[in-house]
Amino acid sequence: MKMANRKLLYAVLFFVIWLPVTIPAQTKDRIAELKENIDAIVKSVNCDVSVQVASATKYDLLYEYQSGKKMIPASISKVVTSAIALQYLGAGYEFKTVLYTDDVNISDGVINGNLYIKGYGDPEFDTGDLNALIKKFYSKNITEITGNIIYDDSYLDNENFGLANYYSGDTKLQYWPFVNALSFNKNASRVNPSSEIANILQSDFTSKNIKLGGIIIPGTAPESGKEIARITHSMSEVLANMNKPSDNHSAITIFKVVGAVFNRPPGTLKKGEDAVIDLFSNIGISRSEYEFLEGSGLTRFNFATSNVYIQLLKYLFDSENVFDIFYKSLPVSGVDGTLKKRMKGTEAEQNVHAKTGSINGVSTLTGYAISRDNELLIFYIAMNGFKGGNWEPYREKQDLICEKLCQFSRK
Repeated sequence: MKMANRKLLYAVLFFVIWLPVTIPAQTKDRIAELKENIDAIVKSVNCDVSVQVASATKYDLLYEYQSGKKMIPASISKVVTSAIALQYLGAGYEFKTVLYTDDVNISDGVINGNLYIKGYGDPEFDTGDLNALIKKFYSKNITEITGNIIYDDSYLDNENFGLANYYSGDTKLQYWPFVNALSFNKNASRVNPSSEIANILQSDFTSKNIKLGGIIIPGTAPESGKEIARITHSMSEVLANMNKPSDNHSAITIFKVVGAVFNRPPGTLKKGEDAVIDLFSNIGISRSEYEFLEGSGLTRFNFATSNVYIQLLKYLFDSENVFDIFYKSLPVSGVDGTLKKRMKGTEAEQNVHAKTGSINGVSTLTGYAISRDNELLIFYIAMNGFKGGNWEPYREKQDLICEKLCQFSRK
């Protein structure tokens, strides 16, 4: 199906699905009761609130409150990053770090040329991975490198601190992670780790008496380079390690990697944003309802309405080839991630898979709740405009709403 036709189809389906339908009286009563319960919670919140709830299977609207209000999403922006990653990279995509050489024949045990280590934006690459990569290198029985050890982090741009200091009044520099293509241990030192990785290679090779003829320099691996070894991490692993702990470094890195695949390297925030616009246009989400400038939610200049998340979560639910990966990547209430301590001892415990969001004055929660009828409900809750970072009272209200959703029954 052509993209233009797909866009029209999704727009028509979304319009049709909200048309009035005949609902049994008992179900109407149950929905009315749910509305009353959530209304009471919403009215007790002393800030701007937007809420929407729909069924994932029936796709009928069960509740809405200020559904068209533009809200700062914070870290539920990572749902959008997950969606574009699954759409444009695919469920089987592997985030990789690779050793190359420009020597076409290494069977003699000598690299007559350079050794390159190239990063492709794997946010999980760490000390254990580097050691595993070195071990694979040693399995080639190489005893000499005549050229240089060259580190290549050209797959992503060098705007390493995202939107820090770009907008007045936005999140400050110290909260933005250092992001680059050749990542190492989450770049915790907040400086470029690429030369550090190359120095570790050099030191290890020297300790194993491998003869080195060159120096460490930055550069670009040749497209025709011979691959020696690689380390990879799966899409499911990377998304889970982004969503469950709400990792900002992973989110911005993935957002840029999508940009590189969507519109050639180097990956940039703008190219990632273009991928978001493309996906949303194809599934019928109005351009006036969102802005996603980066994929972590650190910026206060991302915004969205509830419709954006309800439609996107429905789209992901309907995408059978990727939904399982996405669903499993989300924190589970009372079990793990940023929901580990929430909703414990309630009917919502273990029955909510959702992404949290928190920056000063913002608390959000969106995802899926399982009702008493075992019906999967899509929900979005955003609270903006309170003072400071005391999120607990607002999270408690969100948890109460989730409890009402998990108690909901049409019977």
